[in-house]
Amino acid sequence: MIIILNKKVLLFSLNRLKCHLFFIVLGTALTLRYSQVQSLPINSDQLTNNPPIKNSLPCLDTTNQCVEQLTQQAIANSLTLQTLNERITLINDRLALMGDRKDYAESKLWTNYLPTSTNIDGIIDPFAWIRNLAGGGDMQRDRLAIADLEVKAATLEAARAELERQREQEKIFLGEKVLQLLLGYEAATREVELVESQIKTFEVSREVFRIRYQFGEGTTEQWLSFEERENRLTEQLIKVKTKQEETVRELRQLIGIN
Repeated sequence: MIIILNKKVLLFSLNRLKCHLFFIVLGTALTLRYSQVQSLPINSDQLTNNPPIKNSLPCLDTTNQCVEQLTQQAIANSLTLQTLNERITLINDRLALMGDRKDYAESKLWTNYLPTSTNIDGIIDPFAWIRNLAGGGDMQRDRLAIADLEVKAATLEAARAELERQREQEKIFLGEKVLQLLLGYEAATREVELVESQIKTFEVSREVFRIRYQFGEGTTEQWLSFEERENRLTEQLIKVKTKQEETVRELRQLIGIN
């Protein structure tokens, strides 16, 4: 009877010692793991085998200053705006030339009042002079030429106004595009931070289970479920990091940074 009791006491003591050792090891491991997580954050670029984002952008936030700065760079880099500016410049040059021709035509209108027209014999033609005085003849011709220049100038001015409208619309579009990409980058960054936080929590949980597993607790299926969870988190992190990098690449392309 005494021997049986001694065996029970011994088994009870061994179990208590085993539990005591388990909690000591668990506490030590958790303390070390927690300090590592706090002092050495997980490098998601290493986890996903992706290089760090090298954006070379002057800023990456949604402040008014950053949006304005990137918008101005996008405007300067826009091929559409360059084409519109070239067409507007061409129209301005043509309008300036027409203005000079119109000024010249108007400045010499008074010469039509002079009796300079001659007939076949070289004698001043009084009828031509009278026609000019009445608003016909050369006077009418020059006035029609001036009117034609005015019509053409009005057509060019209308075309210029349309091009200027398109130019302003393109600038507005670029500003909205820049803001949209910056908002997308911030959203992707928040997703990355969320997944990285989940990975840190997962690492601690897996460490706890690993220690329990070494002491004979838990099953192989449970351990495999941790591996599946790790794979899902890794895939999720790769996805959000890719979204973040694509946003940066699109911004770089928009403002002309290779």
